[in-house]
Amino acid sequence: MSDEAARPVSPLLPERARRPAAIIAGCCAVVLAAGAAVAAGRSQGNALDGRVDSWVIGHFHTHLDGMKQITDLGSPTPVLALTVIVVLACLVVRRVNGAILMVAAILLANVLTELVLKPAVGETIGHPGVLSYPSGHTTNVFTLVAVVAVLLAAPPDPRLPGWARAGLTVIAVAAGVVVAVSLIGIQYHYFTDTVGGACVAAGVVLALALLLDVPRARARMGRWSFRSGNRA
Repeated sequence: MSDEAARPVSPLLPERARRPAAIIAGCCAVVLAAGAAVAAGRSQGNALDGRVDSWVIGHFHTHLDGMKQITDLGSPTPVLALTVIVVLACLVVRRVNGAILMVAAILLANVLTELVLKPAVGETIGHPGVLSYPSGHTTNVFTLVAVVAVLLAAPPDPRLPGWARAGLTVIAVAAGVVVAVSLIGIQYHYFTDTVGGACVAAGVVLALALLLDVPRARARMGRWSFRSGNRA
């Protein structure tokens, strides 16, 4: 069989989800930009942060040790380990576009957060102040969450029923929310920092998924998959 005869890889997003995905990615960009405008140069949260942060800290201040352990899920080592697991799982089932999405999303989201947005916005928290908008831990966790959600949306060979895939997605999102709340509880971030991090993650993952679903990209990855299969 020639390269030209290789079938394109299955799309990451079902047809019905592509327009909503584009809309959500656009909304994430708008929310992220609005948050950046409000946070620019500040050394304390805004009025919304004050209300939400006070509520979280007041209700969960007795669980500081547990919250610190939870926030470690967004640290580099656990994120790297989980990224490798997702990539290997995608390669095992020959879903090369899923592996590319995972690697590209985690790299791009981190570059945007740590090297572009944080220095540009300049919001700080704590004494001495450290750059805080958007939250890097939240970006990491929600990038993983968003990739998992995309991979579960339309698997080419669905072995799990729809309700199970939906349940796993809800659990993943809930885990991300718990990390975000914990970051607020231990006063590592303001509420809007975590919203910004989630927006970076969701926007990057959905934009990349849409790009990888372009017919030409799918055809190219189909040839990669075929060559890989020949060598096996």
